[in-house]
Amino acid sequence: MVARRKEPAAIAALPPRRAVIDIGSNSVRLVIFDGPARAPMAICNEKALCGLGRTFNDDGSLDSVAVADAMSTLRRFRMILDAYGSPHTATIATAAVRDAKDGESFVQGVEALGYQVEVISGAEEAQLAALGVLSLEPTAKGLVGDMGGGSLELVSVDAGVQDDAASLPIGPLAVTRVVGGDQSKARGFIESEFAKVDVAKADRFESLFMVGGAWRSIARIHMNLKQYPLSVLHHYEMSAGSVIEVCDLVARQSRRSLEEIPGISRKRIDTLPFAAVGLKALLIAMKAKRVFVSAGGVREGLLYRALSDEDRNKDPLIEACRFFAARFSPEPSFGASALRVIKPLFADHPPAPARILEAAAELCDIAAFFHPDLRGRQAFDTALSAPLAGVTHEERVWIALVLFTRYSGRNAVLPDERAISLLDWDRQQGAIQAGLALRFAATLAPKTPALLKRCRLQLSETALVFSAPAALEPLLGESPRKRLDALASFIGRPAEIVFAD
Repeated sequence: MVARRKEPAAIAALPPRRAVIDIGSNSVRLVIFDGPARAPMAICNEKALCGLGRTFNDDGSLDSVAVADAMSTLRRFRMILDAYGSPHTATIATAAVRDAKDGESFVQGVEALGYQVEVISGAEEAQLAALGVLSLEPTAKGLVGDMGGGSLELVSVDAGVQDDAASLPIGPLAVTRVVGGDQSKARGFIESEFAKVDVAKADRFESLFMVGGAWRSIARIHMNLKQYPLSVLHHYEMSAGSVIEVCDLVARQSRRSLEEIPGISRKRIDTLPFAAVGLKALLIAMKAKRVFVSAGGVREGLLYRALSDEDRNKDPLIEACRFFAARFSPEPSFGASALRVIKPLFADHPPAPARILEAAAELCDIAAFFHPDLRGRQAFDTALSAPLAGVTHEERVWIALVLFTRYSGRNAVLPDERAISLLDWDRQQGAIQAGLALRFAATLAPKTPALLKRCRLQLSETALVFSAPAALEPLLGESPRKRLDALASFIGRPAEIVFAD
């Protein structure tokens, strides 16, 4: 009988899948998360734009067509959840349900389908949105703005701490109910609401962290206009002035013009101009300088809130990289061993923050199961597109270039020069050096971390020094020597080999 390889401990120890159902004013969404508790990843992300908050009946009750759409969607979600084994599911309802006259009756209908619904207040919605941002960007400092269909939640954050919060009834669906299709009236109404709260006052925050589908759509338009080389929206950074220009563009476009924009849902077209008016008004009111897109929001905030303090203190980037290593590397612990080999090389001149170098090392074997000719590109693309948190776009590209070099060497044709151009020359050279160092370690002891235990790369005043126990001398065969020489040539110093007892 052939023995089955044991599942890596890193995967066996993962928490069970968990799910969130978010019944919002515009959409009803189901997200099922897998992966590490500190870096959950959506493996199922389903939504329907039911528009519960689009129009209310004259008596303030929910529109019957919207309710029917929502119930149909929730029945579908119930079947999907059951097929997934009924993971723990948190179900929340926001502005439309909490504001509707018959909100309680609607909740009873939802609970009859097997859900336990929590109707959250505007203040709690703001806090959860902030937690969602902090879960992906622990050092975030500025104002979090979560634009939903019925309301805008604002809350300040500073390195993990939440402070002032406000919930304003200026989601695009709510504004449309008040002013109809008149954008000038919408602008006045929105500005009057901002004037009521201190959190949106001028000069308090330089940065806005945007949350919500409508605002992410505006960011996507900005990205397309700029012909930005990456497609990942999370941590996409824009100047406030350029965002205001895009808001003006969106606000004056016809419905037909908006429908022609790739990636914009047709059901969002009617409300997008009002979302743009709200975003512009907020940026002007707070005198923001920078705008960041966050993939975190209320749903991620719910998961983050449930974590222990120990899990919250973990680095989401490193947790995610270890997860991918456990999934795709033949020996998940190899990356940590390779890092110990190469880290002394960068003691005096680190090419990137320590955690970014660690992330690249953790991922250094993730393309092992692909064809040798494709491994460099596969590793590069994975780093550019994987749902990594706590990493800027430049750092993401740096990791990708390290991994490409680790597999393809120094002289291979670069896979995406436009993406790599996000790095300045010095950072490109640092990534190549780190990649060549990992390439040597991976060739010296392929998939065998124990053999690297006492091996080190470091710089002396005159040479690149590789040191190892004498018993490991046979490891330094032809291929490892060539790759050590390639690294030495790149650094511009001769290689020196030291074996000692």
